[in-house]
Amino acid sequence: MPGLLTLIGSGEVSAGMTRLHRHLLARFGAPARAAFLDTPAGFELGVETIHARFRDYVERRLEVPMELATFRSASAPPETIALALRALAGANYILAGPGSPSYAVSQWRGSAVYDAIVSRWKAGAQLVWASSAAIALSRYLLPVYEIYKVGAPLHWLDGLDLLGDYGLSLAIVTHWDNAEGGTHDTRACFMGMDRFERLRSMLPGNAVTLGIDEHTACTLDLQAGTVEVRGRSGITILASDVHRRHMHGETFPIDELRPRVTSSSRSVASAIAPAAEGRAREARDLLTRGELVPGLQLLAEAAPSELAPLLALAAQSAQGLSRATPPPDQLITLLIRVRDALRAAKQWQLSDQVRDGLSALGISLQDSPTGTTWSRAP
Repeated sequence: MPGLLTLIGSGEVSAGMTRLHRHLLARFGAPARAAFLDTPAGFELGVETIHARFRDYVERRLEVPMELATFRSASAPPETIALALRALAGANYILAGPGSPSYAVSQWRGSAVYDAIVSRWKAGAQLVWASSAAIALSRYLLPVYEIYKVGAPLHWLDGLDLLGDYGLSLAIVTHWDNAEGGTHDTRACFMGMDRFERLRSMLPGNAVTLGIDEHTACTLDLQAGTVEVRGRSGITILASDVHRRHMHGETFPIDELRPRVTSSSRSVASAIAPAAEGRAREARDLLTRGELVPGLQLLAEAAPSELAPLLALAAQSAQGLSRATPPPDQLITLLIRVRDALRAAKQWQLSDQVRDGLSALGISLQDSPTGTTWSRAP
């Protein structure tokens, strides 16, 4: 069976979390050998500072030797990858933490380094992943930087889904109780609860949200079938009509994290549907007026989860192109591709709304068995 998986909301190398690490290390039957993986922050200029902070904490406070498994990019030289693999091969306590979840997934997915991590975990090594690294293990990944920093439309991405083979379909959200905003709500990993509820309405019915408070950890023991909460606060489980809290010191069955589809779940889904329909109607009005970017953003929020990322990316791409008058050919081609994808998914109403948006810009579409062509109105 795999080793323990510990997910930390934040503060993974703070003084207050030392007791947690010692508790986890005490469960080893052999000497601990740590490795720190820097991929989530691989794009940041200060990644060496993060290295130094983790090394000082692990070796000085925990008195455990630590190797750096440096893997900042999937395009790293072969010798760098070889050094990372060597560090991981000898480690049984593998740590990862701050950075960008979406960047981490884009570099790890399909890499020899991530394959090695999973192999070590399945052989019994402990994974202790915090903040962005923890989010990356989700089935449904929250693109924090893209939404909070860049202003992208609300959407989810495909995460690494580490626990999918074990019957879990998680959206892991760290920094759940964040309060850095002061005058504005930054809970739910800087989303704010109102915005996060809109995000949650975009998830499929089998998704379970696992919110982890800052300076708090939950440890999944797949062999025992339990989850243990330790740290300053607690964790939140949201699934259809389920809303549970577990606090420091509690242990609960891992089945609480498994999806359940019940009649009440269906009633919640039906309650969400009118809100999505309202956003779709508003999107249609915007597109009819030729306001492509806000219209596509609302469409992304109203669309099914498998189509929302496509529409969100289209809205981002259209942000700059739509400033030109008349609209450039590449914008028209992009929107036709979006419409084709919606039609292929039998999302006829959404595809019609994209067509209306093009019509408002003076673009006429002609569908035929061989594809779609377009022309500009006189």
